[in-house]
Amino acid sequence: MSTPLDLPEMPPIDVPPEAPEAPPKRGRGRPRKDPSDTAPRQRTTTRKPSGAALEKRLGASMTSLGIFVSLASPADGMVVLEGVPALAAALSKLAEENPAVKANLERALTAGAWSGVIAAALPILVGILANHGAVPKNIASMLGTPAAADGGA
Repeated sequence: MSTPLDLPEMPPIDVPPEAPEAPPKRGRGRPRKDPSDTAPRQRTTTRKPSGAALEKRLGASMTSLGIFVSLASPADGMVVLEGVPALAAALSKLAEENPAVKANLERALTAGAWSGVIAAALPILVGILANHGAVPKNIASMLGTPAAADGGA
């Protein structure tokens, strides 16, 4: 038979002190707003263009207008194009002094998605019209249309 084993006496296990009570678990999602914290939000405003930026945008817009006028009459288009810098500067100065004028100019210059489509399609249309004699070749070449550059049909 076997003899009982003599095991050494084990030291007692120290019980760790009780942990402090854990905070309650948070629920899912964002925490609820405290009703006492109802400060109104501050809206960010978009930076308004300076006078120089407005003058540059007016100049670009009126230059486009001068090119369109030159389709009907090259001489009239050149008159418009030569007067663009002075008119853009004068309108910009007036806009700095009169907020109503500035608001109307900004509204007129605001371009939507269609302006990009029109700008991309215009050289194609003018090139086709130049091929069929509806637009003079020199006007079509001013707009950089491919058909006018290689002589058309």
